[in-house]
Amino acid sequence: MSQIRPILGLVLAGSLVLGACAGGDAGSGSAAADDGAAKEIDRDGTFRYIFVQNPSTLDPHRSANAWDMIFFSLAYDQLIWRNAEGDLEPMLATEWEFVDDGAAFELTLREDVTFIDGEPFNAEAVRANLERAMTLPESAHRGSLARVESVEAVEEYTARINLNGPGANLPDLLSSTVGSMISPAALESPDLDQNPVGSGMAKLVEYIPGQVNRWERNEDYWEPEAAQAKTYEIYAQTASPTRVNMLSTGQGELAYLMPQDQDPASAAGLNVAPSLSSNIFSMSFNLDKPPFDDIRVRQAAEHAIDRQALIDGVFFGAGKPVAQSLPPDHWAYHPEVTPDNDDYGYNPDRARELLAEAGYPDGADFEFLIPSLDDHRSLAEAMVPMLEEVGLRASTRVIESPTTGVTFFSRKEGNAVVGLSAPVVDPTNQYQRNLPGQFANPWENTSEAFTAAWNASVEGTSRDDRLPGIHTMIEEDKKLLNSFPIMLFTPPSAWSDNVVLPDGYEPAYAPHFRGVGVAAD
Repeated sequence: MSQIRPILGLVLAGSLVLGACAGGDAGSGSAAADDGAAKEIDRDGTFRYIFVQNPSTLDPHRSANAWDMIFFSLAYDQLIWRNAEGDLEPMLATEWEFVDDGAAFELTLREDVTFIDGEPFNAEAVRANLERAMTLPESAHRGSLARVESVEAVEEYTARINLNGPGANLPDLLSSTVGSMISPAALESPDLDQNPVGSGMAKLVEYIPGQVNRWERNEDYWEPEAAQAKTYEIYAQTASPTRVNMLSTGQGELAYLMPQDQDPASAAGLNVAPSLSSNIFSMSFNLDKPPFDDIRVRQAAEHAIDRQALIDGVFFGAGKPVAQSLPPDHWAYHPEVTPDNDDYGYNPDRARELLAEAGYPDGADFEFLIPSLDDHRSLAEAMVPMLEEVGLRASTRVIESPTTGVTFFSRKEGNAVVGLSAPVVDPTNQYQRNLPGQFANPWENTSEAFTAAWNASVEGTSRDDRLPGIHTMIEEDKKLLNSFPIMLFTPPSAWSDNVVLPDGYEPAYAPHFRGVGVAAD
């Protein structure tokens, strides 16, 4: 059995220990204030998070929106937990290993977990969930699970996933939306999209689309101290200045902000720090329509963008320029695929040459879709004149952010869209969009070379084994250019003094709330 580092718990000043996930020892209720004094946690309190949008759905298998995971982390447990450092730790699975020379993946499961409808969690539940994710016509994850041949309940608490090829990314995948476990009795429920039935630390009690969703602590949860608040409320507010006002007037405890609102937040007495983030802004193309059906036009768009100018001028330095879908500090980062490389960097003259070669000497018009979020809108609005300078004239259309994936990839509206990637799960998950049959590749633009490189990237059992294949995969992605990365985005998070955070907890762009609470009066 692979040696998996157990969760040690998160130690708070004042000697409170809260389990970040499975196995944490939760002691009494005190935590440190910024001045070093201990704060008592109000176990009957309400923690309010102010986000920018609703969930697109509360059915994990239908979710194509990475930010739904904020809500899923309340309603559902995942098979495996990914900590802030990106390491995998036990959650519903206590141990896991590849067996039969990598032909299968086995998980040993917790034996003390019950879904909120009373159904037991066991290997049959794992089988039912993964089979639904693989076969549901509306599943956003069928492509992710293409390497899964079948799933078996070997014993009551042992699940076996049989593979039809190498699958080194599977453990990471099961720490994401794909690994969120739904009660088997609810898999056919017609209202699962708004009535989640999981084994998570909280239960949904009210959902007002466009305004707020409210959750109450699951008192029967297998890790009693995970939910340090009795009630959780997540408000939808797209305007960053309004989020600052809500925090400063006591209408919320935590939010992320636009970088230009960091100083006003600090002046209002809020705590401010860069968000933990591996999220990357990109521009994606509709290859079914001119002009971006020609790769030279897509290359021209990449050369038109001055990444550093966007970071400095729009986001006040809160980010780093990238030409690949991994942040610069990631273990698999390709050191040669950077904005400093002449093939990928800012070069308006080269962009004009490419447009002329593609048959657009006078430029081309296109529709640019923009999700209705302040950061997306600010970025896209700054990109428009850069694109126009080289001859790519954009007409913009703002669309609802939670359904961006459906609008662009399913309905194929618009010619291009700006979007923000999910937090990095595994390098292959950031790039699998280029494989055939993927939700984000309805145009089926791929290559044998990319597929071979992607396959090589999931072979082996160590990072060193995988690195050559991953780097080749990143290089082949640039030859397809279904999209191009622009920047790693690290916006500030802000929180009030009413918040009690576990020691070492860094508010993330896509946060979880395990161990987070509010102070008692």
